[in-house]
Amino acid sequence: MKNEPHILVVGIDGVRYDSLRSAATPALDRIADQGFLVPVRVHEKNATISGPVWATVATGVHADRHKVTGNSHHPVELDSFQDFTAAVRVARPELQTMIAVSWHPLAIRSECGPIFSSRGWVPTHDPEESNDADSWISADDAVAEYAAERIRHEDLAASFVYFGEADVEAHNHGTGDGYIAAIQRCDTRLTTLLDAIAARPNRAGEDWTVIVVTDHGHLDAGGHGGETQVERTAWIGAAGAGLPQHVTAVDHADIFAQVLATFGVAAADIDGVIFGARQEALPGATLPMTAAHR
Repeated sequence: MKNEPHILVVGIDGVRYDSLRSAATPALDRIADQGFLVPVRVHEKNATISGPVWATVATGVHADRHKVTGNSHHPVELDSFQDFTAAVRVARPELQTMIAVSWHPLAIRSECGPIFSSRGWVPTHDPEESNDADSWISADDAVAEYAAERIRHEDLAASFVYFGEADVEAHNHGTGDGYIAAIQRCDTRLTTLLDAIAARPNRAGEDWTVIVVTDHGHLDAGGHGGETQVERTAWIGAAGAGLPQHVTAVDHADIFAQVLATFGVAAADIDGVIFGARQEALPGATLPMTAAHR
């Protein structure tokens, strides 16, 4: 009997690629060792801002089509595009999906949101109200706990889980030791999700793909939205049944295509392609992570 496919996409906001390489990230290292982790140049059609890039992750199209150009305005054009969890349910109505995020606009009507058309779960207290380390640590921890509980006990075919602490730490204090610590706490939350997958009662009969992605980098002093290489270099890591291991080029839009391909569904009229279909690294990206770099 063929194993049932499942996919988890984890977004970790605002993690600079070189800072990631400096951090202790055993969960992400495990994914890289079993699959790949490569730098991603934020597409020229997208600003190096959360709203546009996460909208591309969600919908598989760039900002010239979804029209999200910042974090404060929800364009009507975005409503024409389903997020990848909604597209999975359209193709396979019997499947269950989940969205759990700490940045509210991703999942509810707030500012530029909902970026994910399916909407989803957010912590009751909006961490942006205080926008300090404690508020984001608490919110991200709540997301990890909520998502892990559902992953462990429910049959969720496709999920998106998001952590925002690292991005806010960089904005508030730059990309120093506190930023590295925030990245490492996000990796610990990723471990919680991976442990929940491993603890599933029917894990042996399931094929799981895990994709981890950031949206943009940061200046040394904190901040993004510009055209420097550190701002425009993001990254994607992935591992799972049937994924190619020697991937050297990916785009944020490819996540939509890969999620649907996991369930045997072709994604039509998007800007993304499945992992492994791009032949060359994107211009301006830094070298792929290897074991020697970690």
